[in-house]
Amino acid sequence: MKADTIIRNGKIVNVYTGEILEGDVAVRGEWIDYVGDAAHLEGPDTLVEDARGDYVLPGFFDAHAHMDLFYNPLAYAECVLARGTTGVFNDGHDLASGVGVDSYLDIFDRLQKGPMIILSGAPAALPPFPDVEGHECWSQADFEKTLEKPYIVSLSEIVAYMKIVKRDTDLLERFRYAQGLGKRIEGHTTGANWDRLSAVAREGVLSCHESLNSQDVLNRLRLGFTVMLRHGSIRHDMESYMEAIRAVQGFDTSRLILVTDGIFADQLLEWGNMDWVVSEAVRCGLDPIRAIQMATINPARYFGIDSTAGAIAPGKFANILIAPSLKRPTPRKVFGKGLPVAEEGELLVRPYPPPGETATSRPFRIHDLHKDIFRIAARGGAEPVPVITIVDRTVTRREDVTIPSEDGFYSPPEDVLLAFLISRDGKRVGRGFLKGFARGLGGLAATVAHDTHGLQVVGSDPADMAMAADEALREGGGVSLVQGGRVRARIPLPMGGVCSMKSVPEVAEEIKTLNREVRACGSDLENPLFTLAFLTSTAVLYIRLTYKGVFDLRSGKIIF
Repeated sequence: MKADTIIRNGKIVNVYTGEILEGDVAVRGEWIDYVGDAAHLEGPDTLVEDARGDYVLPGFFDAHAHMDLFYNPLAYAECVLARGTTGVFNDGHDLASGVGVDSYLDIFDRLQKGPMIILSGAPAALPPFPDVEGHECWSQADFEKTLEKPYIVSLSEIVAYMKIVKRDTDLLERFRYAQGLGKRIEGHTTGANWDRLSAVAREGVLSCHESLNSQDVLNRLRLGFTVMLRHGSIRHDMESYMEAIRAVQGFDTSRLILVTDGIFADQLLEWGNMDWVVSEAVRCGLDPIRAIQMATINPARYFGIDSTAGAIAPGKFANILIAPSLKRPTPRKVFGKGLPVAEEGELLVRPYPPPGETATSRPFRIHDLHKDIFRIAARGGAEPVPVITIVDRTVTRREDVTIPSEDGFYSPPEDVLLAFLISRDGKRVGRGFLKGFARGLGGLAATVAHDTHGLQVVGSDPADMAMAADEALREGGGVSLVQGGRVRARIPLPMGGVCSMKSVPEVAEEIKTLNREVRACGSDLENPLFTLAFLTSTAVLYIRLTYKGVFDLRSGKIIF
């Protein structure tokens, strides 16, 4: 039987041996059929692709992606496929929180029908701190239903890892249930010391993408974790990992994996995806073939799919890139499961249908929003109030600030904003103050509020805040900026209040516009929308806004 396609005149990157081999790659259907001199497999109908002396390498696999960062997973998949990412593990707790179990599974059922390998996780501890963040977004029945899907290969990252250390009974029962089905458990152990890492490993957590430096990497490797080296929108840590990589590269780097941990829409267009992460690793001193290995066969081995993915070899999916350079391996041509799907960064096919209307089991039922809701009654006396103060893009600290009052309500100075988090059913309202975000901003509302995705509203003018909230809730969710009674920017997010229905370039432009307008309202932040989205995330230190008020992660207490 003759080949459907033969890729000829290429330099084949062998991720098993580290060699560059001469020869052909013959493809039949979705699979690589033969590697070597494939003249005998060429027939009259065989497509011969001339690699023109470029490198032929496996498609990249992002082992810890977030396919729901304002863009929707189908739009994201098309965007990264054009840059050579042919496989993804999606840690999807945000979309899961926004749309509920049935819509979540419907989206990922559709993604299985395209040319990429799409795996995903099931949230097991969402939200991380239900005492202050509200009840579990998914029931036990939802959890079990999700794990029935073969593409759900792991539990999503366990942000509240101290629950594991303290042997939380409900969480460990979910661990045992998942492990009984052969599922993995993804870790999130920012700042964990040796003893805590040991406790987490003992309960079966297999990976962590939260190393901040080389010592973190070495500690996790020594305790048996697969260490995911993150380099994306949240953090650029590659340089700080290099000492650890050099220390182990003479022995074993098979448990080191390059990941993005999510890249925002505008940066996806500017940087690329895994092709950019690999090039960043090479820039920091990693051998190019070893970097490619960490983005192909290593993640395939971790997820147990290396029998069919991760390499240029017979019996593997024909997910193949042709790239002019290994130092910056952005492909000029991409094959997905045997078909040419992209060339020079542009899709040749539309592999996924538009997302269509996505129902949600967690709609917003917030009514009668008016300016009086967005006031905070003043305490008696003039004692300082704990304020959430922004340290950098995601980290915050406590600052005690004396805030004047007027007519029984706090009247903050220009650099301190009122901050509210309202649950989707409108029954819970957390209140606080925010410093370091903007000066004199009228009202900014968003339904993207990690990890529970209620309605988050910040500002200095209660009337603008009420108007922004109403605008954000139109079409099922979104982001809205109002200044002086006028809508200055808006991002509709009808997919569960967390994802747009538009393409990545369209979402990128909307994000750029909103950030530009927020900066015009007195913000010095590079990406205000990013910072706002994480204001509620208890995955990040130290002071967060919750449905019960301002929460101090170190003390585990509500402080306002």
